[in-house]
Amino acid sequence: MTPSTKNVALVSAAILAVAGGAGYMAAQYAMHHGPTLSSYGNEVGGSFRLMDATTGTMTDQTFHGRWMVVLFGATHCAQDACEPALRNMSAALDQVDPSKRNAVIIFISLDPDRDDADHLREYGAAIGPRVVAGTAAPLSLVDLAKEYHAPIEKVDDPEWTYTMKMSPRFVIMDPNTRYRGTVDANQSTQDMAAHLATIMKKAD
Repeated sequence: MTPSTKNVALVSAAILAVAGGAGYMAAQYAMHHGPTLSSYGNEVGGSFRLMDATTGTMTDQTFHGRWMVVLFGATHCAQDACEPALRNMSAALDQVDPSKRNAVIIFISLDPDRDDADHLREYGAAIGPRVVAGTAAPLSLVDLAKEYHAPIEKVDDPEWTYTMKMSPRFVIMDPNTRYRGTVDANQSTQDMAAHLATIMKKAD
């Protein structure tokens, strides 16, 4: 290798190192602070980026073309309210979407300190295949919860130290990520199904 060739190689290596370092720093910043969210012009809901139950990432665009039914809570859910709400909604969607191809439940954990990938995967799998669970860094969750009009409330608990309250409503986003309405998270399966059918029919 000639001196000139060696210099070119060193400069190239330096450029690659700087570029790689910058990419790493950008990725770390995004994971801790999250990207700027877009409402897409919706009064409720919009874009999101979550760390999913496989330690990867998912965004609203991951589910483009499908109805998204979004609920905030945690695996350590106040009054154990999240699991029955998710089961009822899953059963309701089976009635309005029997093919299981057109709708998905997005369960967003407000407790990233405890809800790692393993917990989220086990929790979602125990409820059913429709439930896709994810979380994000605390600052990102604050912004996302505001976008979806979901309160963030921590409740003292004698067994778990604390739990997170479930959002009172599922937010319904159509296949083009347009806000279409809400469904009370405490409704029965039949009431949820009737409400969903009405919302989806209006969107046709």
